[in-house]
Amino acid sequence: MASTPPHKSKCAGFAVLAAVLVTLLTGCLAFRRYDMARIHQEAAARPRNPVIVLHGFLGSRMKNVHTHQSVWGRVLNAVRRGKPDDLALPIDRLPLAANRDDLAAYEICDAILGVKFYGAILDSLVQVGGYRLGDIDDPRPGDTAFVFNYDWRRDNVEAAIALGRAIRKIKSRLHEPDMRFDLVAHSMGGLIAEYYLKYGAEDVLDRPGGADVTWAGAADIGRIVAIGTPHQGTLSAFRILNNGISRTLSPRELFTMPSVYQLLPPGRNGHFLDMEGNDVAVDLYDARTWIDNRWSIWSPREAEIATVPKEAARFLQAALDRARAFRAALDREGPGLPPPVPIHLFGSDCVPTLDKVIMNPGPGGTRLLFTDGTAPFKNARELEPLMLAPGDGTVTADSLTGLGTLSPPSPVSSTFFFCATHGLLPANKGFQGNLFYVLLGDTPHPPAVHTAAQTRP
Repeated sequence: MASTPPHKSKCAGFAVLAAVLVTLLTGCLAFRRYDMARIHQEAAARPRNPVIVLHGFLGSRMKNVHTHQSVWGRVLNAVRRGKPDDLALPIDRLPLAANRDDLAAYEICDAILGVKFYGAILDSLVQVGGYRLGDIDDPRPGDTAFVFNYDWRRDNVEAAIALGRAIRKIKSRLHEPDMRFDLVAHSMGGLIAEYYLKYGAEDVLDRPGGADVTWAGAADIGRIVAIGTPHQGTLSAFRILNNGISRTLSPRELFTMPSVYQLLPPGRNGHFLDMEGNDVAVDLYDARTWIDNRWSIWSPREAEIATVPKEAARFLQAALDRARAFRAALDREGPGLPPPVPIHLFGSDCVPTLDKVIMNPGPGGTRLLFTDGTAPFKNARELEPLMLAPGDGTVTADSLTGLGTLSPPSPVSSTFFFCATHGLLPANKGFQGNLFYVLLGDTPHPPAVHTAAQTRP
């Protein structure tokens, strides 16, 4: 029997190897061509609840209502700084709601320099989910997706009340009193959505002893999708109150924004360590703590820029009291479990995220270490494992799920983790793919039947 020539054996071996590589590469290419629109095509054709998208902190563009000049959200706002107080709210009045200026939110920050943030999820809702994007201030028959813009500097309860007004307007304009909405909310927007679910368009924070959960917003909601929402707060809020946000927002501007304090971790959690890694008892909700430690606008660095306003201590304590009450209201359990509408959590757990702050007391005040390179200490590297936790770079995974709190957020229907940084969570394809299984799946409450014409006049 004739033997196979060596070169032919080699050719046969190469052919087998080539076939394997082609199979693998074809599989990779097929994965890359993952077609969400095709996968969800049948589900997208069925009736479903309309969607309202709620952005997070910094998530909408801001302009002066008199001059129409943009002060936030455009590239030039970051490259060419305006006046230092462009985004600062007044702090001289009580209650906090009385401190108003001439700025208003006018559209969502969809993209900057070609990088899509909220624009990615809006495109996906239209192209994959088959939704039709409408104007929340001028809803038309056939519109099935809306964006709720709000002033992200102000108190979150104000935003929840404004959300209620927007929902009532849509129902009235479309003559659909039983319509329910799926709320897709990023970051701080999730706190607003959940407050509205529990208390509706009512401010309950000043009630002595707190208010009972009424589920007043449940009649308007089909489900809540909370993306990177800090149910247990985030130390990123404390960090920016001390360090600002790059060259874009100074600590003095951020100090005036009540919403930032409502993102702080609950006071019951130990988030402060000394230079040896031991827990330090800190009352984060006492203005005297901030003043004595020379934090935020009392820091030596800020004191060189301008004097501290005489109203600052009074404003800070009012903002902290309000923030504590807001946290308590969200933590309060409602009658009956699970909640009357499903809550779905989406977040990331692959990015080391600030979870503890190092305090180094000194004669000029307490220096703070945030692991962001702004205040290096000799043993910073040794302490980093104590300071960091899995998350998205802004919100830890435990904060999203509410682990470690005395009263975790209302029981949730599902929790999804994928790998992305906080600002890019809504643009992540893994998030979007799972989102449509949630939005286009079985609706917990049958959607209202739209009897009006499905085209714009």
